[in-house]
Order: sequence, then C-alpha cells, then structure tokens
Amino acid sequence: MSTATAPTETDPGPAPAAETRPRRRGLRIALWAGIPLLLVAGAAGYASTLVIAPGVTVAGVPVEWMTQDAAREAIAARFADADATIGDATVPLTGLGIAVDAEALAAQALSTYPVWKLMEWNPAPIGVDLAVDPQAADATLREAAPALYAAPVDAQVVFDAAATAFAAQPGQNGRGVDVGALAADLTTAFRDRGALSAEPTVVEEAPALTTDVAAAYAASLNGQAEGAGFHVDGGASLPMDLATIASWIAVAGDPETGTFAITADAAKIDAVVQTLPGQLNREAQPSQVVVNSAGTVLKTLQAGADGFGLASADGLAELVAKSVEARDFRFEIEGQVIPHEAQTLLRTIEVDKSAGTVMMFENGALVGSYPVAIGTGGAHETRTGHFRIYVQRSIQDMGDCNGGDHGYGYCTEDVPWVSFFNGDQGFHGTYWHSNFGAGARMSHGCVNMTRGAAYELYSFAQVGTEVWVHD
Repeated sequence: MSTATAPTETDPGPAPAAETRPRRRGLRIALWAGIPLLLVAGAAGYASTLVIAPGVTVAGVPVEWMTQDAAREAIAARFADADATIGDATVPLTGLGIAVDAEALAAQALSTYPVWKLMEWNPAPIGVDLAVDPQAADATLREAAPALYAAPVDAQVVFDAAATAFAAQPGQNGRGVDVGALAADLTTAFRDRGALSAEPTVVEEAPALTTDVAAAYAASLNGQAEGAGFHVDGGASLPMDLATIASWIAVAGDPETGTFAITADAAKIDAVVQTLPGQLNREAQPSQVVVNSAGTVLKTLQAGADGFGLASADGLAELVAKSVEARDFRFEIEGQVIPHEAQTLLRTIEVDKSAGTVMMFENGALVGSYPVAIGTGGAHETRTGHFRIYVQRSIQDMGDCNGGDHGYGYCTEDVPWVSFFNGDQGFHGTYWHSNFGAGARMSHGCVNMTRGAAYELYSFAQVGTEVWVHD
C-alpha cells in the first residue's frame, strides 16, 4: 500500500490540475488552420506533375514551366519551316527529310524533369538526333548545290576495230555528299551552337559499271575468237571473225546489277545464215556404172558420194542469236546427208558388115562410129550374132608367134587395143593396112580398126559389153 507524504516548504506537492477548456480551443484552431495548408500543398504537388522544371531545354528550345502541350508547340514551332545551311546552300529541313517528333520530346521533358524534382532543376539540355533521309537529301542538294555533285560515268564494252578485239572503255568516278556525315554534323552543330548548319563532306561515287567488270566481260568475248563460226557436224566449217560478230550485236550494261549483257540482231545474222548452204554444203557426186541390158553392173566408172550440209537455213538465225547472247560464238550445226544419184550407162556395140562400120551406143544414143575391115570370108568370115566381150588386152601377138605352130599360118606381133567377143574374133587396131569401110575384107575374122578407133572402143567397152554383128 502506498503512503501519502505531506507537503513541505521545499516540496510544495503535486501541481494543481490544468484547465482543460482553453486547450481544446487551441487544438481546434490548429486543426482548422492545417486543412487549407494541406489542400494548398496537395494542389501544388499535383500541378508540379503537369509542368516542366525550370532550366529545361529541348533541342535548344526553353520549355521551363510549360505543360507538355505548350512544350510540344514550342518545339514544333522551332522546327516549323526551318532552314538548314549546307555549305553555301540554304535548304528547308523538310527537303533533307528531317522531321522532329515534338510530341515525344515534350513528353520526355515532362516525365524526366517535372517541376517537383527540385534537385534536378536546370539540368543538361535534352538533345535530338537529326535523322536525314538519304534520298530526299540527295535530291534536294543536287538541285540546291549542283556544284557538289558530278555524275559517275559507267564503263562500257566496245569493239576496237584497230585491235580487232573487244575492249573496256573505262568508267569515271563521280562525286556527291556524304549524307551520313551530314546528319552527324547537323546534330553536333545544333547541340553545340543551336545552329542548323554544316559543311558538306564531298565523297567520290564509283560508277555502277566499273572498268574491271567491263574488262573482264570484254576478255570473255575475246576468248571466243578461236573456233568462232559455223561448224557443220561431220562437214565443213565457216570461220567468223570478231569484227563480223560485233556487227551483229550490242553490248549494254545494267546499272542495277552492275553487269553487261549482249543483244543480238537476228536479221543481221540471217543475212549471213542464208549464204551457208552455198558455202558449207558438200555436193553429192553421182555414181556412174556401166551395165548390160539385164542391169548387171559391168564396170564402175565413178563411185558416188553422198552430199552433206544444210538442207535449209530456216530458223537458224534465231538459234545463232541465242548462242551469241550466251557468249558462245561457236555455232554447231546439225548437218543432213544429201543422197547421191546413181547414173547407169547401158553400152552396146553394133557391127554392120554391109556398111563396113562399127557403132557404139550409150543408153541408146550413138556416141561413136568408125569404118572397119572384116574377115575375108569362108573360114575367115566374121560371124554374125549376139556376143559379149569376154577379154581385153592392150597389146598382144596374134597367130603362130613365139616359135609355135597353131595352124594360123601367120604371126602378127604387137597388135594394139584388143577386145575379144567371139572365140578368137575381136576388135583390134591395125597398123599393116589402111583399107577400111564398106567391102573391106582384110582379116582372118577379126574386126580391123585404125589404132585410134580401136583405142576408143577399148576404152568404151568392158568385159560383158554386148556386141551385135549383122550383115
């Protein structure tokens, strides 16, 4: 249990209880006064989220204490109808393809630097990268500052008549503005000085069709010189020089692909193609054979040979044009066999004893007639009938020669051009008399002829030639 202590002079005891009403009045006043202050502070904090802090610049445009919409309009106004100075030329930003996204920049400024961030007032400027549209800038600067540009000259493939070869005509570099460097320089200038100006960087521009490519293409054409021309399979060839082929074609470059191609004129090619049959064809050689009346071949005078070449040149020019365009100057042509004709010669010999003549016929036509002498009669009569030559000798002895006795009773040496047709009777040349014609009976049954006439008959006839002897 606690014990109460009495008051003393040094200890006056517990203090009297405080009055409660005045305290309540003071507290109420403080509460009522704090409510407006909180409302004001809350309103100020809310407003600070809608405006940009002091000292903020975007793309060189002051936007402090601005709302996002106001900042957007200020930034857009800065670039609206603005010009850029490129060297000595002044061009609109739109001409360079430069467009600034004012909405995005204003939103970035407000979200990054709202006014309530007191510690980030007066920040570093918000920059902007100026993106240049290469095609738009190139077109604008070419018009505004043409001196900065020089078009490159493409290389070409030409035919050098003096050298009789294809050659490269060199290309030339042009010049233009480095658009990438221009964008970087404009961005730096605008960030550092707030100026939309830059000195252009001029660079060389290579041609789309380079000298190296043209030289390689020309070399590929020159490589076709050997073997260039028309070649009939199994037959003749007609060479073509590069100058002639060059007259058929046009060589053009394609800047899009950086390569060359050939276009061939089929009409020019056709003018040459139509002459090919006359130049390349091997004519057929007819055969000549001597036959008898039964058609049996007795002698081949000339062996036949088939022809070879082009039966027609129709459509060939188009095929050659395709070959040329594929850079193949060797034109292989499929030849055709041209069969030869066979010529038969039916040769016959007729002896007319009454007329004292011998006649030679070829296919029924008289080709020679000569006076002759025939047998003296009796045992030495030249017998009539149909015979065939069975042996030919260019020279021989006749009668009882060489020491023999065969019952002839004579010996005639070196009788020329002998063609026997009936036993020991035949045609031959005669040097021991000159009595020929009707009534000339001078032989032991042979048909005597002059030596010249006998040679003609010997050459005309062959073993198997039919002989008709009649009165």
